[in-house]
Amino acid sequence: MTAAAKDGIEAVDVRRAMAVSGDLLEKRGARVPIALVRRAWSGLTDRAADPLLSLRAARMLPPGSLDILDYLAQTSTTGAEAFEQLTRYLPLLADAGRVWTEVDRRTFRFRHAAPGGLPSLAELLLGLIVERARTMFGPAFAPRLIRFAHAPSSAASAYEEVLGVPVQFGGGFDELVFDRDIVRAPVASHDPALRGILVAQAEEALSRLHLDLRAASALDREFVPAFRHALALALDAGDPSLVRIGESFGMSARTLQRRLAAVGVSHRELLQELRLSRARQALGGAHLKAVSHELGYSSPSAFHRAFKRWTGVTPGAATTADAGAPPRARRRGHAPPGAGEPPARLPAARRSA
Repeated sequence: MTAAAKDGIEAVDVRRAMAVSGDLLEKRGARVPIALVRRAWSGLTDRAADPLLSLRAARMLPPGSLDILDYLAQTSTTGAEAFEQLTRYLPLLADAGRVWTEVDRRTFRFRHAAPGGLPSLAELLLGLIVERARTMFGPAFAPRLIRFAHAPSSAASAYEEVLGVPVQFGGGFDELVFDRDIVRAPVASHDPALRGILVAQAEEALSRLHLDLRAASALDREFVPAFRHALALALDAGDPSLVRIGESFGMSARTLQRRLAAVGVSHRELLQELRLSRARQALGGAHLKAVSHELGYSSPSAFHRAFKRWTGVTPGAATTADAGAPPRARRRGHAPPGAGEPPARLPAARRSA
């Protein structure tokens, strides 16, 4: 927000872009959903005159502004130890993306990967590390190269002017390349006793974070039965789409997809399972046309092909088959295509059958 204000963006516009209350921003240690962070940075960069707003923001955040992460680095004894603290405890600052280090005979490399992430967030992270490396180790230990995975938003020379080192673009991850000597570089402010206290606090905070994530995962598992119920009601109403179901939960279709993906299922799979279950119940005494209409297929032939794809037998054969005999399996990929048919993959339905 400070960087945006210096770029000429009014504070009210910043607040509007972030779509978050001031109380949350002032609360120390509060965690903000990554979706909100992405929306905020997208809004800020769209309004900013400076395409490198995030890099300049990194220069405006003094040591200590990253809370315990800064102090862990400052109390480390060597560069290797400082980067070890960073890679282990970065989830306390942000848990989107992955970071790791690699060392060879000549270089020390800090790497960051966040597929689909915002370029501004990658630039902010690497910019912060460059600034802190300069402060802790001096200009002699500045990175020899910086590489961003994304395409540049300005000329490479503009990046190099801000960062003070050569910059490249492209690849599967972001990277800071240092001389290997940074591994043994001393930290002038090192304090092993204080670092031990901070590590204990960081470990406790990391444990709480992992517990929170596991609790969130448990809530997602409990969400699936509620989703199944809403899906059944939506199918009865003739529209089992994610948009329709989302209305009953007060969520967008995309949010529902993420909640289901967190526990390894999808809307399509659950809809297939429900349709197959209902088809088996209804085929005993109903006409094929009525069953296909009830399940939302465009025609009896579309339902006929879908049912055979799921089970390996036709609806007619299923009605006369021995109730205790499992349907014959069919290899995937050999069912004829049909408009409105769900895909062949339906492990949950086959198990329930």
